[in-house]
Amino acid sequence: MSFRCWSGVKKLVTIFGPSEISAGSEEYLSAEKLGTLLADAGFGVVNGGYEGIMEAVSKGAASRRGRVIGVTAEVYFARGREPNPYLSKELSLKSANDRLMELLDLADAYIAIGNSIGTLIEVATAWDYMLKSFMESKPLILVGKHWEELFTVLLAEQTFHGKEKCITLVQTPDEALAALLAVFGAQQWLPDLDIIELQST
Repeated sequence: MSFRCWSGVKKLVTIFGPSEISAGSEEYLSAEKLGTLLADAGFGVVNGGYEGIMEAVSKGAASRRGRVIGVTAEVYFARGREPNPYLSKELSLKSANDRLMELLDLADAYIAIGNSIGTLIEVATAWDYMLKSFMESKPLILVGKHWEELFTVLLAEQTFHGKEKCITLVQTPDEALAALLAVFGAQQWLPDLDIIELQST
């Protein structure tokens, strides 16, 4: 099993999003813009390291000399998936579950853009863990009309009343950045990715 050791200040945002997004599509371009905005504001980017939204946000951040951490897993490598070429650093873990836990643990905030079953699992896990105090409360920002529509339905149910406190719904990458800046302010320096090391036990 792997554990992450920190020796510095975290200024990292994990981006959740589907891999089944084509380059040049509207969602791809939105994620690419989000990456540029985050890098320009001094935030480091964390994502699952592969294609689709992960590639787009990595590409955007890298175009502004931002720092990008890709959290990959051996189970995906065994299926022929390769990390995207825009990563500053790759953290390779054994299982998909380990990968998800690392994506949650690394970041100070989460942004989801685009949707898929995997993205729903990531968002739901982050939301659930914060509500149950399994981890500290962090901004969970959901970008796009489809998220607004989904949460309009969910929050209308009695069982979800009062549980929207972790969620911020926005329509655009610019609004997502504004929500982050409202919490953290602009970052003055990019995070040093050398502070992240994996130890095996």
